[in-house]
Amino acid sequence: MRRQNIEGRTHGTLDSIKCGGSLPWLLGVNTRSIASPHWTEPTKLPIIHIAGLAEAALAPAAVFGVANTTALLGWLALVALPRGVRVRRVIAAGAVPLLLAAAYAALIGAGWSRAGGGFDSIEAVRELFTSDLALVAGWLHYLAFDLLIGVHIDERAERAGIGRFALIPAFALTFLFGPLGWLLYRVQERTTTSMRGVAAPEGDVPTDRGVLQLVVAAARQADRRLLAIAGALLALVPPTVIAALLDDRMLDGENVWLKPLKFELALAIYAATLAMMVPLAGARAAASGGARWLARLFAIGAGVEMSWIIFQAARGTRSHFNETTPIEGAMYSVMGVLAVVLVVAPLVLAPSAWRERSGGLRAGILAGLALNLLLGGTIGSMLAEPEYEFIGGAATPEGGLPFLGWLTTGGDLRIAHFLGLHALQAMVVAGIVASSWRPRTGTVAVLLFAAAWTAATGWIVALALRGVGVMA
Repeated sequence: MRRQNIEGRTHGTLDSIKCGGSLPWLLGVNTRSIASPHWTEPTKLPIIHIAGLAEAALAPAAVFGVANTTALLGWLALVALPRGVRVRRVIAAGAVPLLLAAAYAALIGAGWSRAGGGFDSIEAVRELFTSDLALVAGWLHYLAFDLLIGVHIDERAERAGIGRFALIPAFALTFLFGPLGWLLYRVQERTTTSMRGVAAPEGDVPTDRGVLQLVVAAARQADRRLLAIAGALLALVPPTVIAALLDDRMLDGENVWLKPLKFELALAIYAATLAMMVPLAGARAAASGGARWLARLFAIGAGVEMSWIIFQAARGTRSHFNETTPIEGAMYSVMGVLAVVLVVAPLVLAPSAWRERSGGLRAGILAGLALNLLLGGTIGSMLAEPEYEFIGGAATPEGGLPFLGWLTTGGDLRIAHFLGLHALQAMVVAGIVASSWRPRTGTVAVLLFAAAWTAATGWIVALALRGVGVMA
């Protein structure tokens, strides 16, 4: 009786297979006929193809979702858990990459032999990734190696004394864009190391020498922290230029990457100018807490500004005058606040310049700081209102001056804003020249020059508000 029951159950199972039951379809199998001693009809047993079984078990869409979640666990461990917690490294550098590697190996084993294409041409690569298995395998490849790069960044940062929360921008960029995150971290590491070093060589600049000697001395003793920031900004220029050459998208009549390029150059010049102004302001300026805070605030302000401008350029949309979404509106406000910080923070150099300098040099430094705030800051606040950007002309820089984009057909406050911000460099240069050539009457000469610069800037503002182009 027991044997009959077993045979009956076996007969039912094989009948299900023979009659086209769901098991072969679920397993992705083929069948072959065999002779059975218990039935008069031929019976089919499954022959399982491993590739078919793997493809069913490793559904590409499911693997894609699980892999993304798994990778995020590794990144969260890097950010959320303290470095001293052992499980942090176990998750980020051990378990998660191993799981991703195992899934990658399974996908390659299941789909590689069936995928067309190859790696010898862009057409072959495109054909290769028409297979979902190969596409998800490639995605896992990126997830695993990006996480391992993140672990490497964290290890370097620990040796460099950089906290894990300061790595969040580099981690995010590495997770999304791989090598860009690595590039950002290397710039961050270099900048941080430089900013923690000696602010400037000891000694004072010789203010009783010629113009060239004074400029060379100021450059040699420039604040290393601000120079590091300037170098980091200049490091962004080559990839931005390459992006502009490869990307033909236009925004407001100009290449989408032109705005990031202009901001990188402008902020780099600004940082380098402040770096030289620190020793020019006095021997004790570099060692002061004010100079340290100036470098920190500049790093934060320039970092946030450039990150958002580059991000929006990559999206092909505006970074300024854009309140399309709540985030874009909030970031526009944040950039406005940071712009104010960038023109107010240099005022910390004024007390040292007043106490330790005299004549034309003191007048040049103080006039430059004042005009940078009053002209640059005031006109910048006017530009924050969209209706003041272009007045009486086409509401686009298209057809304006090359690179600068200034309008020739109507009022453009950006010209006055440019003069207001660069009054800083102009006044400092005037102070250096006056202190060398007219040590006694230098103060009067610099103040007259500052008054003329202010009057010229005010005249251009008046023309812009009337809708008249300066070069019309």
